Parts: sequence; structure tokens; C-alpha cells
Amino acid sequence: MKKIFYIMMAVSLAAPHSLVFSAGVSGELARDVEEVYVAGDAATAQSLANSEAASVGTVLAAQIEHRPALRPAELLETIPGMVVTQHSGDGKANQYFLRGFNLDHGSDFSNYVDGVPVNMVSHGHGQGYTDLNFLIPELVDRIVYRKGPYNAESGDFSSAGSARTAYKRQIDTQNIKLTVGENGYGRVLVYGGDDMAGGHLVYAVESMQNDGPWQVEEGFDKKNAALKFSHGEFDRGYSLTALAYEADWTSTDQIPQRLVRSGAIDRYGSLDDSTGGDTHRYSLSAELWSQLSDSLRLDSQFYVFDYELRLTSNASYFSRDDIDDPDFRGDQFTQFDNRMGYGGHLAFSQILSKQHELNYGAELRIDNISDVGVGFSQQAKIYDIFARAAIDETALGVYGSVHSQWSDWFATIAGLRYQTIDVSVEAKRIGDDEGDDREALLSPKLSLRFGPFAETEFFINYGEGFHSNDARGVIRAAGDSVPLLSESTGYELGLRSLLAQDVQLSLVLFRLDLDSELVFVGDESITEPRDATRRQGIEVSVFYQPVEWFVLDVDYATSKTRFKNQQFDGATALGKNVPDSVENVFAMGASIELDNGIYGGARLRYFGPRNLNEAGDVESSASHILNANIGYRFNNGVSLGLEVINVLDDSDDDITYYYASRTAEERLAGIDPIDDLHSHPMEPRTFRASIAYQF
Repeated sequence: MKKIFYIMMAVSLAAPHSLVFSAGVSGELARDVEEVYVAGDAATAQSLANSEAASVGTVLAAQIEHRPALRPAELLETIPGMVVTQHSGDGKANQYFLRGFNLDHGSDFSNYVDGVPVNMVSHGHGQGYTDLNFLIPELVDRIVYRKGPYNAESGDFSSAGSARTAYKRQIDTQNIKLTVGENGYGRVLVYGGDDMAGGHLVYAVESMQNDGPWQVEEGFDKKNAALKFSHGEFDRGYSLTALAYEADWTSTDQIPQRLVRSGAIDRYGSLDDSTGGDTHRYSLSAELWSQLSDSLRLDSQFYVFDYELRLTSNASYFSRDDIDDPDFRGDQFTQFDNRMGYGGHLAFSQILSKQHELNYGAELRIDNISDVGVGFSQQAKIYDIFARAAIDETALGVYGSVHSQWSDWFATIAGLRYQTIDVSVEAKRIGDDEGDDREALLSPKLSLRFGPFAETEFFINYGEGFHSNDARGVIRAAGDSVPLLSESTGYELGLRSLLAQDVQLSLVLFRLDLDSELVFVGDESITEPRDATRRQGIEVSVFYQPVEWFVLDVDYATSKTRFKNQQFDGATALGKNVPDSVENVFAMGASIELDNGIYGGARLRYFGPRNLNEAGDVESSASHILNANIGYRFNNGVSLGLEVINVLDDSDDDITYYYASRTAEERLAGIDPIDDLHSHPMEPRTFRASIAYQF
């Protein structure tokens, strides 16, 4: 077994599987940055490693393999400080929290899978909607993450950071895995790979069902498939990937805590048994790379995807109904989104000298949204559409950065990104707004690295970024206060150090200013742009591997998020707190893998209290969860595993919001909507057993 170090290194472009170490050429090491297994002395490796910042890292397949998780998107919790949770059914995009953000479903954190963007612009449910339920963890080769808007390659939705997940290009075995668990959970996965036509084919087929602990059975049904063919070596080659994902489910949305406290409803109960949805995502993509000369390399990506979602929600139940309304239909609404997406990028890396390298490229994305909107519904059937449109949105980004190694102890990365977005909104409902808009933005970036000094490196980062706003909101504003592009400015101080041969430490102090915050509106289940904000905080990560078979990692993040100006409701001052912003996150994990076939892991996550309104006088409870697994590999290719979710059977909540709601009974009694905490409970202790065969 080889030790795993969280060190950014480079894979040689000239020969497969060889490593290039250089203390003098920053650009060469940044050209195809990828974390690799390193055997030998960690201190030596660290002194030769190069990276952009202490908040940049790569998560390898080996770090994911034995990680206990409830949902696929929880792979992102390998990013220090990231929290992934849920407030509805398993088929809906998760809730993401990082650096003081309630990212909702992905508003300021960009995600790519094999180069294809996952965040959805002008989406039917919320801007930046990021559904990662199609991920197959067993296929993941690595996740490269960058926090903050400091990288010129990162574009829309990257103010808090970005993650690029890559599937494996080669698997040399065939695998069958069956997992069963409580509450109707079942998963069958067949995956593997083989040499074919001078290249290598990787495949996976997945089927999963789950009812969950809810009184209204979820009936989650997921079908998933992946096919990837790769040909060539590091100097020249290509890869073709096809992904297909479909799911449908019945959801239990967040419920008022007043009803749980009174015993009127069970904590796993529902006030609307017809909420839920169905979705699909199909994509084709191609990667091509070539070493054009000794000093110039080209990496390119092209893709097309077909996406659809129909989502029925009911957050406030009967708040909008007039007491005399004979229809008694309630607040349920259904959102829909149907689109095709096209795009790609070209990325060039050019060595200018022994000290300097130029990286430059262009990124194009076209979203052809044929039908997006929302309507009031009953039993998931729309009876009154109140917004419907077709949208064409084109985003073009051009970027460049110069990586310079000025001395053995000082390096810089200076970058610039130029971004344009064009939108065209066509009303599909009489009376709705329509029109065109276009905005452009220039975003400078600068990173400084000092060291290593005694195995310690120091980083200073500055960068400007942005997120786009929903095209419909921009057009409706008619030149008022909703820009198409909202800017952000980030600052960061960091260090990374080898405290001892087997202990690595990273420490980051950050500040991020946003011109406009995207805030989740609980009683409408949407995001909306609000005023300018500032968030600042500290992140600490420690990685410890004293022996080859044991790994321990600890992460802590604390942040403070505030609106820059006092918030008002009419003439009433509300305060400066950003609702749902997270202040404290702690995570700790340990894993073992012994030569005798035993493996296992445990992870503890603490999700601190959050201010739920602008005044800061309403706060959610903290939550913590411990997940664990253990397994054994036999010599004949069979392995057995047991996974336990919520080992301590804590009765905490996954997510909590504060807004007004009213039940049918309260409506009939003439009671006005009541401001209350609304929560989605954490799933109770759940056991899942698996058997796998590798041949």
C-alpha cells in the first residue's frame, strides 16, 4: 500500500505515468495539475510540489472508495468546509453550504463532470441549480477543487469556488455490486472496463430504489448509465463519454416545527403527499488533447446535453388561499424546465521560458431552453400557469494567465478573464415580459506564492468573479436593479506546511464581497437577488497518516456573513444578517485499509447554528452526524461491506428555514399564516449491506 499525500503535482506530458518535479518552473507543474500517489519521503515531495493556493486540492479515488455517504453529491464533502444536505426528495438537487454561503442548489459554486457544466442557468427552480444525483462514486478518478474566484479558467457561479470531477479512463476489472438496506433501499451496480480498438472502454449501469423513513413512501427510482472510451497517451489522444440518467420520486418537504412539537404530525410526516418530481439528463462529450510542440499543448472539450425537470413543491401549504375560496386548492406549485445545452472549451499551455508559462483559452456555452416556467398545481397537475418562457442564453469566456517562477522561493500567477453573456427571453404566456440583454465583464486575478521555507509555503490571492442572474428576472427588471452579471471580489491569505513527516496543515483566511447575494426564499422555494454582502472567515485542515494503513483528516471552518447595508421591509429595519448563512463547520474522518483485507471508515460532521432572518434573532439548531462502514475483501474477488448512516441515531435536522405557513385546519379556523421554523429531519440510523464480486 502507498501513502497518499494531499500534494499538487504534475504528470509528465511526454511519457505516461512519469512524474515531473521542478522547483523552478511553475508553469510546467501547473500545466496538467493532478494529484497522484507518491511513495517515499513526504517532506521531499512537498518541497518539490507546486500549487496555486492552500485552498486548492485534489481528491483521489482512493480517498473516496471507503467513504460512508448517504447521497452521491456528498462526495463534495471531501472539500474542506463543504456541507451537502437535502430539504426534499432524493431526486432533487442537494443543498450546498461553503464559506458562509447557503449555496442553495449551487448558486455560487460551479461543478463540472468530465468537463461538462452541471450548474443550470435561468433554471425553473433556482439559478445555478446543480443536480449531481447522476454521479457514480465508483467511477470517480479525482475531484479537483478551487475555492474563491482566483482562477482565470473558472467562470460563472465560481465566487465561492469550483469542483471538477473526472471519471476514470481505465478500469482493468469487471465488478458487480449489490447493496440492500432498510426502508426499501436497493442498489445494483455493474461496472468495469477492457481494452478495445487500441484504446480502453469503461462502462457502468446502475439501478437504485429507495422509500426512505418517510410516512409517505418516497418511491425514488433511479436509472443511470455511463460509457467512456479513451485512446492515446498523455502526448496525444481523445476520450468519448456518454451519460444517461433518469429519476422520479415523491418528496417529503420541510414541515412546521409547531406541528411536530404539538404531536399533530410525526417528524417524518408530510402535509402534502403529491409533491415530488421526475428528471432526466443525457449527455455526450469528447475530450481531445495534443502536445503540439515541445512548448505548446492543447486540451479541448466539446459537449451536448439534454435536460428536463418537473418539480412539484409546497412550502407554505394554504397561506395564499382566501378563506372564501371554494376550491381550497392550497399553495402547491409545479416548476418545469426543458432544455438542450451545447458548448466546449479550448485550453492552451505554452512554455515561454524556464521561468514563465502562458495558459490561455476560450469557453463557450449555449443553453436553448424551450420551455421553463411555474404554475399553481393540485395533486401535481398545473391548473394556473403564472410564468412561462423560452430562453436562449449564450455565454462566452476568454481567459489567460501567466505562471512565473521568479526565484526558488517566489512565484506568481497573473490572470485575466473576459466574459460575455447574451440572453433572449420569449414570453409563452400573454402579459409576461420578454426581451434581450447582454453584459460583459473583465475579471483580473493574481496569486503569489512564497516558499517553501522549512517545508512551509505562503499564499496571497486576489480575484474578481461573478454569477449570472436569471434572464427572466433581468428582463422583468427592465433596467432597474437586477444586473445580468453580479460581480464578486475575493481576498485570501494562506499557508500549507508539513508540521512533521506525516502531518500536513493548511490554514486560510479569506474575505469575499458580492455585489448581489442570491438568497433562498423558503415560502416560494426560489432564489432571488438581494443586496451586496461581505463574508470573511478562517479554514483549517489537518491531514495525518502515521502508518500506511491509517489516515486521519480534520477540517474546521468559521465565517461571518453580513449584508453591507441595513435591510428593510418598507420602513421597518430588519438587520444585516444573511438568512441561512453558515458560521461553523467541523468534520473529522478516519479510514483504514489492512493487507489482510479489512477496510473501514468513519466520518463525523458538525453543521453549526445559522441565522434564519436578517435580524439574527431566529436561529436554527446545530446538527451533527456520524457515518461509518466496515468491510472485508476475500482473495477470490468477493467483498462484503456494512454501512451505517447516522450511527448515533441523532434526531437532528438536515435543514431548517424560517418563514410563514398555514395548514388547512388553520385556514378553516381563520388563522393567519404563522411565522415558524420549517425543518427537514435527518434520516434515522440506517443499515446498508453490500456484496461485491471483482473478476
